[in-house]
This record gives sequence, structure tokens and C-alpha cells, in this order.
Amino acid sequence: MHQTPDETIRAALQKSHARLHRQHELVVEYGVMSLKSSDLDTLLTQACSAVAKGMDTRFAKVLTPIPDSDEFLLSHGVGWDDADIGHATVGGDIASPAGYAISTYRPVLSNHLGQEQRFRTPSLLKKYGIERAINVPIRGTTAPFGVLEADSSNGEDFIESDLVFLEGIANVISMAVERITAGAEMQSTDPYSESVLNASPDCVKILSASGDIEFMNDAGMCLLHIGDLAQIRGVAWPQIWPDESRSVVLDAIRRVAGGESARFEAFCPTLQNEPKWWDVTVAPIFGEQGEFAKIIAVSRDITERRHHEAQLLSLIDAQNTKLNKTDLHLEEIHHRVKNSLHLVNTLLLLQANMAADEAVKLQLETAATRVLTIASVHERLYQNAETQHVRVSDYLEALLGDLGKALADRKIVLHADTFILAPERMAPLGLVISELITNSLKYGRGTVDVSVMGHGDHALITVSDEGDGFPESYPKPTGTGLGMRLVKSYSGYGSLAITVDRSERKSTIHVRFKL
Repeated sequence: MHQTPDETIRAALQKSHARLHRQHELVVEYGVMSLKSSDLDTLLTQACSAVAKGMDTRFAKVLTPIPDSDEFLLSHGVGWDDADIGHATVGGDIASPAGYAISTYRPVLSNHLGQEQRFRTPSLLKKYGIERAINVPIRGTTAPFGVLEADSSNGEDFIESDLVFLEGIANVISMAVERITAGAEMQSTDPYSESVLNASPDCVKILSASGDIEFMNDAGMCLLHIGDLAQIRGVAWPQIWPDESRSVVLDAIRRVAGGESARFEAFCPTLQNEPKWWDVTVAPIFGEQGEFAKIIAVSRDITERRHHEAQLLSLIDAQNTKLNKTDLHLEEIHHRVKNSLHLVNTLLLLQANMAADEAVKLQLETAATRVLTIASVHERLYQNAETQHVRVSDYLEALLGDLGKALADRKIVLHADTFILAPERMAPLGLVISELITNSLKYGRGTVDVSVMGHGDHALITVSDEGDGFPESYPKPTGTGLGMRLVKSYSGYGSLAITVDRSERKSTIHVRFKL
């Protein structure tokens, strides 16, 4: 089936987001694993495995300089013949990609080795039909340790964000080499290395099993404006969060105590009361006997992304105000909205492409995807612009068909009254229902049932699925919160619009929508 341009962009964004998310998880997993091991050979082989998974390729390797030689040894790797690992060599001069990377301490990316004018293609890569390669240097204690390389004989080109992933793995290797070389063997009472954690640009905390703060890295103290670790050491981690965010923090600690990992987004200002939003990943640290010993929490500052989302919400509100005041024909109104939203999407993607920070880039791409969802709702109205009043059941049946194709591999069932709704309220209705369904597809399971029934001056929207129900803290936002803010804004009843039905065994939410 031929994809529309919007569908192509959406598919590309989803694929890019999935790749970046997988790479981020692999770096975190490898970093935590490196804290628990002093076997360098095992760590280097595991690094190659992580690189191969993150780059979706068969081949990855570590190259180490051969003393008194101008060559590198393939010391560790995956995808290569056993006879080559530990024996095969490649050139180490600047005419070799690996040699150039280690001599300049700069990464090298080449998607066309056969046409490359800068370097010669090593015979080892020719043997395996390698067409693309990325090389990043691995720092050593007193001299370069070696090169981490990902290779591909087929598939898609490597991209700039892949360099960031490879450099993340290489940095963990460098810190592990430094720790092991220095003889800093980890003890079961101290299952982490402060030098490793201080190398992270994110806020990293080590907590006791009960959730008390034992350590915070330098970046975290800087981000939170903490002058001395003594100010917070021994303080219960949930206590540094404001009341509005504390419940999700407590829930994350409970989940980690049960052996799970948890992730949430929440608001927490600095000690100087500077507003900050955080994307937090929390994971257990196990002792040598496999017992739950401590907690590691990694918080990334996403304040800028939240700012972009707020601007987007303001843009949507301003557009709706304009729609209510204009006398333009409905077709022209929605045509302009569609063009404006696609322009916003393009600008966000352009800004993402120019962002140097991968975290900022991912946040902008997430905002761009949200704009595409809104644009699809408006486009559905634009297709029916000649109709002055729209039958709710017809409009929603078509819209849910679009959502099912784009977002769902689960069944969506609609039950809707046949009442007529004014066009200016149809777009908000579509956005509210789209947000509720997206939420159900993301967090629930089984068939999604959607009911829209007219009740005089308002409609009652009910969305349920076969999940286990909502937590007690819901609908207080535990993610970005943008979805629920949209629902409250467009419903016409604000925070009074949403009701969670806890009498049902299913996950059921009701929204009152002003007609």
C-alpha cells in the first residue's frame, strides 16, 4: 500500500525514536553492568554485543594497538570468525579509519568504504564484505587504549546519532579501564564507582534500599544548585520532590524494590527554586548474592522540551481563538490550520536536526510527532468542510479508522450517538478522543471500547480497555502531562471534566465534553 507523505514521515520518526530509545537503554545497561565487573575481557566482549544490538548490525569489534608496531589487533568482537578474534590485524596509520580515529581522537564515519578517498579499506573488512564503518577512540589511562568499531555489510547508512551511541559505550570502556588498571576493585558494600558516575552529564544518585540519598554526582549537584553533598546525604529521596510529584517517586521506589526498573517524568525545582522538569530512570543494584542492595536513579533535565510543549499548546489555543472569531469558510479555516501545523512540524524537525545535544534533538522530534497527530484530526475535518454540521458517529468512525491504521494493532470499537455537532466543536472532540485512545493503546491492553453519548448540553465520552485499572494517583500526570492538559483544555470543563471509574474491573475513564 502506498504511504502518504505524512505516513512516511510518521513511520520514519517512529523508527528513529525506537532506535534512539534502544541505544539509550543499552548504554545505561552497559554502564550499570560495568560497575559490577572487574573482568576487562568480559566487559569488552559485552561492549561489542551492545554495539551490534544498538546499531542493528552483525559486526562490532575492539581494536587495540600492537606494541612496537603500526597495526591494531582485533582483540574482542562479535560477528567475526573465532579464528580472527585475537589474531587478525588492521593498519594503524592515519590512512586507516581506525588509525586516523586514534591519532586524532576524533570519530570516523564512512558509509561508502569502497568509494572512500580518505582511507584505504583494510583487507579484513574486504574479507567480510563490509561497506560501512564507524570508529571511535577509546581513551586509556596514559595513552589511547584502542578503537571501538561498528561495521555493516548491508542495511541502512549509519547516522550522526549512532556516533553519540558509540561514544557513550567507548566512554564507559575508558572508565572501566581506568578503574581496573588502578586496582579499584568494587566491594559488595559499595557497588558503584564515583569516578564513573561523575563522568555522566545527567544527575545520577545512589540511594539506599529504603530510598535515602547516599551519593549524587557532580553534574547532579550542579544542576540542582547543591553546594555540598552533606546537605542531602541521608535525606529520603522523595522528600526533595514537591508534593505534586512525590507520589510517582514513591511508586518508582516500590517498583524497584520489587526488582523492576521504572521511568517517569516529573517537576522538581532546584534548591534555588529554579523550575526544572526531569526524565527519571530508576533501577535496582543487586549485591554479589543477587539480593536487592541499592537503587540508582538517573535524571535528565527536560525543562527545554517542556517549554517547547507549552509553546505548542499556546499555539493551538491561539489558533482555536482565531477559529472562533473568524468568518472564513470552514474549508479555508481547516486548510490554513493544516498548513500551519505542518509548518510547525517542519520547523521542529529542522531545529531537531540542528540540535547538538541528542537529548534535545529527541525531545523536539517528540513534539513534532504530536503536531502530526493534531494535523490528522484537522485534515479529517477539512475533507468534510462543505458540511455545515457533522454527524458525530460518522466523523468518529472515520477518525478511529485512521487511528487504528496509524497507531494500533489492537481492536478499537466505537459506540456513538447520531447527534449533530457544530464544526467548531468537532476538532476538539476528535483531539480529546485521540488522546484518550492513544493513552489506552500505550498503557492498557486488549480491545479499546469508545463510547460517545449525548446528554443535552454535553456529551459523555467513555474509553475503556482490558487493563488492570488506573493507579490511585491517576489522572495526576506521570508522563509529560501534555495529553491530559489537552483533554482538560478542549473538554470545556477544565479539571472537572475527567473521572476515573474505579468501580469497573477494566481501565475506564469518563470525560464530560461541552457541546
